[in-house]
Amino acid sequence: MLGLRDLLQREVIITGSGRDGFFDFPNEYCSPGFWAAYTARARLRSLRLAELGIPSGQLLEYARAIGLERALGEQDTYRYARKRAGENYSPLVLLESPEDTERTTGEINGCIRGLFSEPEYTEFVSTICELVGDLLDNVWSHGKSTGFSMAQRWKHNNSGDFCFEFAVADCGLGFLRELKRAGVREVETDQAAIQWCIQKGHSTKMKPVAEWAQRLPPDVMGNPMPTVGRVVESDNHHLGLGLAKLVNGVEQFNGSLWLASGTSMLVIRPNQGHLYEELRTPWQGVAIACRFESAQVAEHLAVRPADEFEDILKSLIRG
Repeated sequence: MLGLRDLLQREVIITGSGRDGFFDFPNEYCSPGFWAAYTARARLRSLRLAELGIPSGQLLEYARAIGLERALGEQDTYRYARKRAGENYSPLVLLESPEDTERTTGEINGCIRGLFSEPEYTEFVSTICELVGDLLDNVWSHGKSTGFSMAQRWKHNNSGDFCFEFAVADCGLGFLRELKRAGVREVETDQAAIQWCIQKGHSTKMKPVAEWAQRLPPDVMGNPMPTVGRVVESDNHHLGLGLAKLVNGVEQFNGSLWLASGTSMLVIRPNQGHLYEELRTPWQGVAIACRFESAQVAEHLAVRPADEFEDILKSLIRG
């Protein structure tokens, strides 16, 4: 299963407009991280499905099944009902409105709750569902209608274990250009911009809001109360906690993360820390893929109570 890293580390010819080597599609199945970024750039270039290099047969039918035509603004020609949507996968969706974002968040979180339905996964499900909501909301607010999301489950091996990955990608400003626009002068490279943005509390969207300010609906025409009212764009107020919480959640539950912006990609794998890679194919905007393996999550949940007991015991001994 090829992912976001495979897409952006290929050696292909890139041009400034139209179809280029970026859209040469490999003859194998790809994860949501691959599809979200691939689709975001295709939409930016105003390309149609027929102009992409997706091999005919099962891969082309799969592209239709996950809603690629609809995501590109074309007529949806998939012949079957998407009965598993919201259970095993969430199709490609353009996050062009708060309503789309909310609906997609619910669909992805429905997948997570269904796949990890056992009581022992309660903390994991609660944490990851919150991360999905924050992440999609931030892509909508930062990406300015160029962002796509997708999620999918697939079998990991013959033991019954599975992988679940959710991904978002947009073709907006990207971290470095947005930081420059916001006046953060000390950040000079794409890697430094990623490092800045994953720190808790850092955000270019952070604006002080009076505790008693009047909340106005998002579709209000103008602001009839400019001194005391503010339009509600989202419930997290873009406080910049989304990426910091995402990184913490990935590390907490032994997940994997690929986060690309500009020429740099942050890679987090279980027990490997933070690694940064220079991309062969720079990414305009931000692309994120987050993956959890059921066996890794179960392993974390199995050892956590003992660890917590040991911490409590040590604190009691220290007295």
